Amino acid sequence: MEEELKKAIDFVVSKNAKYADVRLEKGYATVIELRDDVLREMSYGIDQGIGVRVLYKNSWGFSSSNDVSKPNLKDTFEDALNISRALSLSEADKKAEAVKIADAGQRSDYFKLKPKINPEDVGIEEKKRLVKEAYKAAKKHSPYIKTVSILYLDGYEEKVYANSDGRYIVMETPAVFMRVRAVARKGNVLQEGVESIGAVAGFEVIEEENPEVVGVKAADKAVRLLDAELPPAGELPVIMDNKLTGVFMHEALGHSAEADHVLYGESILKGKLGDEIAYEGLTVADDPTIENSHGYYKYDDEGMESKRTEIIKNGVLVSYLHTRETAGRLEAVPTSNARAADYSEVPLVRMSNTVIEEGGWSFDEMRESMPFGIYAKGMRGGQVDTVRGEFQFSAEEAFLIEKGVLSKRLKNVSLSGRTLAVLKNIDAVGNDKKRGSIGFCGKDGQEVPVSEYAPHVRVKRILVGGAVSAQNSVKNEEGYGNKA
Repeated sequence: MEEELKKAIDFVVSKNAKYADVRLEKGYATVIELRDDVLREMSYGIDQGIGVRVLYKNSWGFSSSNDVSKPNLKDTFEDALNISRALSLSEADKKAEAVKIADAGQRSDYFKLKPKINPEDVGIEEKKRLVKEAYKAAKKHSPYIKTVSILYLDGYEEKVYANSDGRYIVMETPAVFMRVRAVARKGNVLQEGVESIGAVAGFEVIEEENPEVVGVKAADKAVRLLDAELPPAGELPVIMDNKLTGVFMHEALGHSAEADHVLYGESILKGKLGDEIAYEGLTVADDPTIENSHGYYKYDDEGMESKRTEIIKNGVLVSYLHTRETAGRLEAVPTSNARAADYSEVPLVRMSNTVIEEGGWSFDEMRESMPFGIYAKGMRGGQVDTVRGEFQFSAEEAFLIEKGVLSKRLKNVSLSGRTLAVLKNIDAVGNDKKRGSIGFCGKDGQEVPVSEYAPHVRVKRILVGGAVSAQNSVKNEEGYGNKA
């Protein structure tokens, strides 16, 4: 296939295309969905297809097809070329800024991630058994548990990438994911607990994490919240746990650092490179190189080798996240953050693993020096406005802090404010970094796997209120909630 792909690329370049690339993908996936001890889905499927981008003058053409035969290969390239040519005749294209793609150089590589246990080698009955065991463990945890739903996914992807700059990359990677969602009821009160595991790795991740333990954790969280109280309202000091810290930085900071938002004037971080925008002890990075993480990849969807990119270093904004085009237009270096959900989608600037580096504080030190405040854990959902720099999140659970001691358990805690103000109001970063949330990040209708690694972080002031009641917040969302 390598020769056919290169011939197709050469063909559109001979027709005066400035640039072309192609992604040829084949994926194998198992899906098991169980709700209230009823299998809603148990399937195995194979999906394959091709996605082609062509740049003609200043217009991109994109075409995709699930027909990967040689005759259709050329047709897909011609379709992308014709689309880009047609767009180049528009008035908008004539007035558009010239598209500049940052240099990448030639590269050829074959990468295969070999799992300890290939999901393909585990029978569907064994996978179903583990899902059932997780369900039973969650349901038996308490008589208050009324609903348990479990989603199990695994897959194996073969991907070929080639472009007109001389890059040819072949990758084979497995992935697994499992989420348990438990709903507890006591009288008219409903509360939800969610736990997820997953990684770009093999079935060993599922076995090592123990699905039964995951089920119990989700159920226990839901039950704990039944007797929790509503929080006080107003601007209060808040300690965010590793999960909430990670998702906050992903949502409020990470999306604003995506360079396409910056270029389109949709980010509060536009024009702020080199500015001190946060607490001086805060360093935040995007890092897809973390092995066995949910956001791991060896190469992005432009064939760029993955690398760690610091967004904030010691409080200073030092980089945006880029594709080759955004890097070219902003005269920056590509950061290997071009990601697409699959071959049928165009690569966008996307995060991978959001990493908040450790500071010098222990959790006890943060807590003991607080006369009054909130300890907020996890995130149930929320909204972020990257243009105005505003956010609103709902914590999964929380505690009131009184005279440095955790006292009342709280529920339905909402946190809101302005991103830049909160980053400046951080006054302590913990020394206890660990993996946080595992989920899927949505942008422009596409979802890609992500995760976070973070310590506890304390904010001097953030607006706290009672979120929408849990009766109205029990959802079937994929991922974290509403994404930019």
